[in-house]
This record gives sequence, C-alpha cells and structure tokens, in this order.
Amino acid sequence: MKIFFVAAMIFFLLTGAAHAEEKKSVWQPVIRVGLKSGVKQISLQVSAPCIMINAAKGNILKKISAGEKIIVDLTEPDVNSIEILSEKIPLKDLKVDVDGKKFYGGLGVVKEKNSLSVISLAPLEEYLRGVLSKEMSPSYPLEALKAQAVAARSFALKNRGRHVKDGYDLCNATHCQVYDGVVNFDSIDRAIDETRGQVLVYKEKLIDTNFHADSGGMTEDVRDVWGASTPYLVAVREIIQQAAPWIVKVTAKDFSARFGENFGDVKSIELSKMTVGKAADDRTSSGRVKSAKLIGTKKTVTISGSDLRRKFSLPSTLFDMKLDGGEIIFTGYGRGHGVGMSQVGARELALNGHTYEKILAHYYSGAKLKKLY
Repeated sequence: MKIFFVAAMIFFLLTGAAHAEEKKSVWQPVIRVGLKSGVKQISLQVSAPCIMINAAKGNILKKISAGEKIIVDLTEPDVNSIEILSEKIPLKDLKVDVDGKKFYGGLGVVKEKNSLSVISLAPLEEYLRGVLSKEMSPSYPLEALKAQAVAARSFALKNRGRHVKDGYDLCNATHCQVYDGVVNFDSIDRAIDETRGQVLVYKEKLIDTNFHADSGGMTEDVRDVWGASTPYLVAVREIIQQAAPWIVKVTAKDFSARFGENFGDVKSIELSKMTVGKAADDRTSSGRVKSAKLIGTKKTVTISGSDLRRKFSLPSTLFDMKLDGGEIIFTGYGRGHGVGMSQVGARELALNGHTYEKILAHYYSGAKLKKLY
C-alpha cells in the first residue's frame, strides 16, 4: 500500500509538472498593434465563434458566429471601446478579417470624436509571423531568419507601449515594425517556432535590437547615429563588403535649391574619401559621412550625413559625393541606418555556417539570449 502511494505521488508530481510546463509553453504576451485610424466604419468577419465585449467594463455585448459579417461604425455598438475575442479557442488560433485583410488574434475598436481606431490584439508569436516576411526574405537561410525572429521579438517587447498615448503598443509601419497580418511561409513559421520566447538581454534587461537591410561592409556605432552610446550597439565588420553599390545623381541646380536662395549655386564640396572602417574628422569609425562642407556662391554650409541622406533620399550615409559638371553624384554602399544587425550580413554569416546564436552575438556585442516563455 505504501509503495502504491509513493508511486502515485511520483506520477502526480510528474504529470503535474508536465501540465504546468505545457501551460507555460502555451502562454505568450499579447501585443496591441495599431492597424487603422480615422475611419468611419469597418467590416469584420471572424474565423471562429467570438464575443464582443465592452472594453471598459468587460461585459458581453453580443456573440458573433464563425463566418458572420458585421459592421462596426460610430453608432453601433453604443460604447466607446470594444474588444472582439475568441469564445472557445485560444486567441492565437483566431483570425479576424478586417475590410478584406486577415489578422491574427482578436480586435479592438476605439471611438474617437468622429472616427474609429482599429487595433489588432495579436499574440506575440503570431504577430511575428506577420512581421518577418516584411523584414527579411523568406528565402534567406533558416539561421538568418531565426536571428531576425529573435531580433523582432526583442524589439517588440522592448518597445511595447511606444504608442500608449494612441491606445496601443506598436504601430504597423516602419516606425515600429511592418506588420502585414496573416502570411504563410514554412521557413518563417519554422524560424519563429524554433526560437519561441527567446529574446536578447544585456545585464538581464531587454535590449533595443535595431536592424537594417545592408551595412555595406561595417555596421555603425549607435552613438554616431542617435547620439547616445550603447555597449551592445557598436560598429562591427562584415564578412562581405561593398557588395551592392548604388549611385544617386542630382543636378547642381536642384541640389543648390535645397539649401535656399542664400546659398547661391554650389561651387565645390569638401568631404574626405570614403574607406570602410576608417574614421576621419568628417567620417565616423565605419567610414560613414559625419558631415560635409558645401561651398556655395553666397555662403558655405556644413551639413550632417544624416541630413544629406534625408534631403536626397540616399540609401545610406556610407558614400562619396562630388560635383561633376552640372551634377552632384553620390556613390555609396549599404541600405539603412547601419545600426545593429545587417540583414544581408546575417544572410552571409548563415551561408558561411554561423548559427543564429553566433549571428546575434556578432551584431549585439555582449548581449545574451534568454527564454522568457
């Protein structure tokens, strides 16, 4: 009898622990993503039975059948904020069609003065499925995709609440991360599933996992882009350099006009020659333009590389520029701000046998992987 009791207790403890672990593995944060604002009405359709609740009080306003189409506008329902949640299935398995576009999870609708704001209530892992394919090509090697999954997950949690004044956590545009709703790529799903719950931390705190398309050969120290030093966002060299050159040409007349009548006509440009990884007074440690001196017929202007990039829609600040006859010619490399992980660089590292852990360690110096759930 005693042996049976002990065996039963062991079975109970083991199955209880397994159940607890199963529950833990199922849980994930829900991210509120702003989808639309300033609209008068939306058409909705849900993939499974749902309830519509008054978000302020939590009481059920109505039940919605799977496949049922409903219209939400400024008069119906007669409350300021609603949420549509799954009634019987996990939120991660629900899909909501909003004006013909499908999104993961539930939905929130908030009434402003004369319009509606629409918010996706997306479980984080499903949110990532709608993010990754817009941030990195599904054809990239799996290890690169896994590195992107960890970076995107970390970014979402670190910046959660960025749009709290607007009533949601993140927007669905490049200001946060592009979120495109329901997409289907086996490579993307695998990358997310195999890194489930993993984030990057520095001294046990979530980090800003900035990333960009292509560094051009060397990433940038965050201090040289946004002013403040961060120990895990420093300049690092790539295994492939200057792989995708670009050229932008602007007529001297149009160039001069961007600096106002007081500038006159551009006469010459003072900027040291670019060498990737070589700093100068007017270049950062990676070789990007820190500042350039523009000599006009009426006055001289010193302008930052970032301002030049914005004014002339340049792919990056890793460039040379010269006055050639009646043209200003920019020739450069890279795409994006250059801080953090280069997606092209991650691809090349993966193709050379690096795991996603090593890729992340390369771009985020001193940061550690941590599994949150």
